[in-house]
Amino acid sequence: MRTETPLRTSLFLIVAALLLGSLANGLTRTLVEMPAWRQLGAEAWAAFSRRADLGNGEIMYPLAGIGQTVLILAAAIAFRLSPRRPLSVGMPLYGAALMLTTTQAAPIMLSLHRIGDDPAALQQAFEGFYRWDSIRAVFGALAGCAEILALVSLGSLAFGKKTPSQEQETVASSGRP
Repeated sequence: MRTETPLRTSLFLIVAALLLGSLANGLTRTLVEMPAWRQLGAEAWAAFSRRADLGNGEIMYPLAGIGQTVLILAAAIAFRLSPRRPLSVGMPLYGAALMLTTTQAAPIMLSLHRIGDDPAALQQAFEGFYRWDSIRAVFGALAGCAEILALVSLGSLAFGKKTPSQEQETVASSGRP
């Protein structure tokens, strides 16, 4: 058995774990928490959100969300400025940058400060948040997966190894089979 086989297996398993984690972390609120809140009602959701999302989360969520977005945009710009830009890195990296399209859930959450306890307004906020948070969750999970794929591709380039898609890019760009 070659020594590279266990290393490749380890890499595959790490990447698979990261991909699964990205999907689970991105979709947990949408697939697990929000259906429970739907059963408990908008008032219970608002009370919890005011203490969690608008409590400690008011610092944590923007810091993490804006920080991640800034870092992935900076990575995309640095990649774009690089003289070597393989498609196997660019596509997932630019795809991850699409996370910018998910900015609508936060204003709805922040509106809980001013809504008060009006059941109709709380229900409307809950429904709007559920819709936009679901969209954010899907894009977030996909962005996490794209970031991992870009990292694997970029890592293989940095260490002189080519992934199968990079070898195909090399063949396609050189015109040789």
